[in-house]
Amino acid sequence: MIFPYPRHLEVVQTVACGASVVAECDEKAFVEQVFGGFGIACNDNAQLVLRTVKRNNAALTYITESNTVTKEKYIINSCREGDKIIITIEYAYLNGLYYALLCLSQQIKAKEIILGVIEDYPLFACRGFIEGFYGKPWSAEEREDMLVAMSHKRMNTYYYAPKDDPWHRDKWRELYPKEQFDALSRLVGLCKELFIDFHYCIAPGLSMRYTSEEDYSALYEKLMSLYKAGVRGFGLLLDDIPETLYYEEDKQRFDYETVNAHIYLANRLYNDLQSLDSSVTLTVCPLQYHGKGNEYFISKLGREIDPRIMLFWTGSNICSQELTVPEAFTFISSTNHKPLYWDNFPVNDAEMYHEMHLGYLSGRESGLYRYSQGLISNCMEYCECSKIPLMTVADYLWNPEAYNARESWENALAEMLGEEAELFEYFADNLLFSCLKVENSPLFNQKTNLAMQKLGAGETQQAIQVISEYAVNLGACCELLKKGERKIYRELSRWADKQLAASSLLSNALALVTGTSEVTAEQVEKEFAQYRRTPEVLYDFSFVALIERLLNFNEN
Repeated sequence: MIFPYPRHLEVVQTVACGASVVAECDEKAFVEQVFGGFGIACNDNAQLVLRTVKRNNAALTYITESNTVTKEKYIINSCREGDKIIITIEYAYLNGLYYALLCLSQQIKAKEIILGVIEDYPLFACRGFIEGFYGKPWSAEEREDMLVAMSHKRMNTYYYAPKDDPWHRDKWRELYPKEQFDALSRLVGLCKELFIDFHYCIAPGLSMRYTSEEDYSALYEKLMSLYKAGVRGFGLLLDDIPETLYYEEDKQRFDYETVNAHIYLANRLYNDLQSLDSSVTLTVCPLQYHGKGNEYFISKLGREIDPRIMLFWTGSNICSQELTVPEAFTFISSTNHKPLYWDNFPVNDAEMYHEMHLGYLSGRESGLYRYSQGLISNCMEYCECSKIPLMTVADYLWNPEAYNARESWENALAEMLGEEAELFEYFADNLLFSCLKVENSPLFNQKTNLAMQKLGAGETQQAIQVISEYAVNLGACCELLKKGERKIYRELSRWADKQLAASSLLSNALALVTGTSEVTAEQVEKEFAQYRRTPEVLYDFSFVALIERLLNFNEN
């Protein structure tokens, strides 16, 4: 299956294909570069013949569902001619050609080509992720790797905003040292190659004096240094700061209202950026960034800042279980802005420190693309782990009407872990917990419920067999975690340690019931107590309930 699922797909048949392509088109160098990134060879004797047609018309530049003009649409026609498969891509811009090649690369790697027509385009205009968490920022290498991975999943936006980058927040007045500046410049260049819009965010609100010309000049000069590095998207983050003004001059100038100061700053900065370059964009994260969307602060801010300034919004809560169309309506009518969702999933900072959000996106209505600027997903400090949930976010944003959360998640595991995905799922199944309405440990709960039913029916041996089979597979998964060399296993070490403890606990509790070892109830209870003291979140209460049931089995 193609992920994300195409908007329109007409399949005549699927046929086996080779792993190389001949590019008969003006964009041959571009095609070979993109395919080369996937290990797909281009040679003149290939069975697959790729041709391109560039057309700048409504069929390739307009999305009817959202009434928007796009650069990202493409049409692929594939048919057989003798012993060759002729693939013709129609596109208007390189963005569309790039996404068409990504679609084809999935088929070529699977060694199966769809004969027929694929017409595809995204429903959300702005699809991306933000490095906006508290904690250790990603390394330059991690950022570059994530950008490549998310570009391959057709995300088109990246916001740079790590809270613990000192020059982003605490040292916002200071220019970046050369090493850090050069790293940001490389990111900007990579984003252009990957058709991703780079946005640099700055957070001056903790110490800025809004009436100070010196402070404003420092802010503007900081952004100008990044403008010279190629940045054309900027973010002004005014979140997570005191609600009241601190300086007496600001209080007098803005009638003691922080919202007035923020309106002044946002409009002044945007006007100055537009005077410099009309292509520059500005996004503001407001002091009030969640709620009903019709409160005083956000309503006044939205109505009095330039309508072209984009507004971040997290929904009804900081970490919202749902994002709905009616909520978006309220925000639009109150602020005169469509929300740009800063979605706090899969982020796991602050009080979520002991959680690992390895699950899939849910609770976002399929029609939200009509009533928002887009959605930006806030990531975890754990870069490699973030890729799994982000892949599901990308699938939703491209085609929310066909999004299947579970299928998308299982495909993400397969892409990340290859042949190890099936075993790894026994672990990942216990890390679905987050702010979203997703059941944690569904596989374990399925086995547990079946075992409990058999126990209730007096089928004791059958019940123990069900749990034993699960324990065997879980044990194999734990062996994988112990010896695995992948970076994701290193990032998951805290939760893997607890999973190893859970596996041992389950095996010993079963041995206690079946009498297959010399383990004592006292030993199992001690192990159980240690497991419950470990703070990392794993499973839900069903695991604890099962161990308690097994411990009490002989007594009953």
